[in-house]
Amino acid sequence: MSENLTRRAALGVLGVSSMALLAACGSKASSEASASASGSESASAAASESATASPSASASASASPSASASASASASSSPLPNDNKDYSGVAKLEKMEEHGEYQPGNAEHPPQNVPSPIVPEAMHQNSVAGFAAALAYFGAAFEYLLRTGDMHYMNEVSTDQETLAAMKKYADSTKAGIEEKKTWYVNPTATLTIGTKQPVLAQGAYNWTVTLNVDLGEKLFKDGKEQTVAADKRHVKMFGEAVGRYLNNKWDLHMDIN
Repeated sequence: MSENLTRRAALGVLGVSSMALLAACGSKASSEASASASGSESASAAASESATASPSASASASASPSASASASASASSSPLPNDNKDYSGVAKLEKMEEHGEYQPGNAEHPPQNVPSPIVPEAMHQNSVAGFAAALAYFGAAFEYLLRTGDMHYMNEVSTDQETLAAMKKYADSTKAGIEEKKTWYVNPTATLTIGTKQPVLAQGAYNWTVTLNVDLGEKLFKDGKEQTVAADKRHVKMFGEAVGRYLNNKWDLHMDIN
């Protein structure tokens, strides 16, 4: 899998190519949004295979095969009704949990009291709105990871092992940068943008073209000293597809982005 210099250098201050680890969660995602549409079938197949292999799906299958089969069948037997809404644009989570006054990173500490995502009620609905809510939650959970190195909120929206393995590597490297290298960004942000009005159903899973936008910010601190983030290394943009399945009364995502 190719990676451009900007991605490698963007988080190189942490001592590892962290953004390349995120790219590992996508197997063959395009670097152009238009090209990702042509890969929806293969992304769907990959999602189907990985969701079947996921821990919760496997546990559900062993504990209650009929329930698992029913959940899978519900996603593939009948398309979700088109609610005629336009979901394209930034997927924004409606509610975040506050943990005191948010403090951006400074010479003494990384970002503190970072708001954490709250699972929206819609994420439990087998609907297009539910899929969109899951994407909004993923974007917020990734931003939390970006600021703290903590990925546990990702477990609420994905049981896909490929996706979670990439998130874990990225979280571990971010945490190591903070704790061992004393390096952090002042106020990094992340947003997930949905590319089309409605998702597409293919091979029992729903596919939505997405873009993950990361803004590392203008400043970082290393060993208590402020440094400027080069303009060509500040922004990281990844394209691809989000593959969603409604399993166990909740949307479960496989993120095929690069």
